[in-house]
Amino acid sequence: MMRYSFKSLLGMMPVLAIVTIPTVAEAKLESCGNIFLSADASCEFHKKQECVESCKVVSVEESCAAQLYTTCENKCSTTATTECTQTCSPVCVDQCMASPSPKTSAKICRDDCMADCNSKCADAKNPSCCAKACPYTCDRKCEDRCHDDDESVECTPKCATACDGTCTSTTNTACQVECQTTQWESCKTTTREECTKSCMDKGGAIVCNGEFVNASNLKDCAAELSAQVSIDLDVDVDVDIDTHVVTSTAKNGAKKATSFSCALARTPSGGDGALVAFAALGGALLLRRRPRS
Repeated sequence: MMRYSFKSLLGMMPVLAIVTIPTVAEAKLESCGNIFLSADASCEFHKKQECVESCKVVSVEESCAAQLYTTCENKCSTTATTECTQTCSPVCVDQCMASPSPKTSAKICRDDCMADCNSKCADAKNPSCCAKACPYTCDRKCEDRCHDDDESVECTPKCATACDGTCTSTTNTACQVECQTTQWESCKTTTREECTKSCMDKGGAIVCNGEFVNASNLKDCAAELSAQVSIDLDVDVDVDIDTHVVTSTAKNGAKKATSFSCALARTPSGGDGALVAFAALGGALLLRRRPRS
C-alpha cells in the first residue's frame, strides 16, 4: 500500500541564510543547472574575491544530482505498472477526500515519492547521494506527469494522474540512486573544480542552500531565480576599463592622439581599481593636451 505521509529531507541540507521568502513554490531552474528550488531557499552571490575560498568548502551535491540524473536517465526510464497504480489510487482518493485543503496532483505525487525516499535512503549504499538523487528524481518525474494547477479537480481523476507519477517516480528512484552512486564522488570533485572555474572566469558564483549552483550564466540564473521563486540577487560582476589610444605623427614630428576607445572586461583582482582609474584619467588628459595643428 502506498504511503502519503510527507517527511521532508530539507533538514539534511546545509543552509546559507540571506534571502528567505515565506511562500514555498518550487520550480526547476534551467539557467541554474536544472536544479529544483523553492522560494523558502537561501541564496547568495559570492564575488570573486571571496569565492575561490568558498568553493573549497561548499557542498556541490544538488548540482551533481541534476547532472547525474540526465546521465542516468537512459537506463532509468521506466513507467508505472498497473499493479502499482491500482494499489495507489484507492488510498489516494480516500486521503484526498479527507484532506482539509485540496492538493494538486503534483503535490500528492511529490509527497508520497519523498516519503518513499526516506525508507530507501536509510539503507542506501551512499546515503548522501541518495538524499539528493531520490528527491530530485521525484521532482522531475512528478513535474513531467502531474500538474501544479489542478486543486479543483475531483479526487478520482486527480489521483489517477498523481498515482501514475508516484509509481513512475518510485520505480525510477531506485535505479537513479544506484546509477548515480557509482559516479557520485567523481562528480563532486569535478563540480568543485567548476565552482572555482566559475569564480575565476565569471567573477563569482551563486550558492543556494549552502550549495554551488552550476549556472552557465550568472545573470541569467539570477533573473530566473527572481522570476520563478521570487529570490532576488544582486549579481555584481566587477569590470574594468581597458583604454586604447592610437597616435599618429604630425608633419612637425610631434605625436598627436587621433582616437580613444574603451573596452569593458572583468576586473582580475580587487586591488586593480586604482590602476584602472589612473589609466582612464591619463587617456583623458592626453586628449585634452593634444597640440593644435
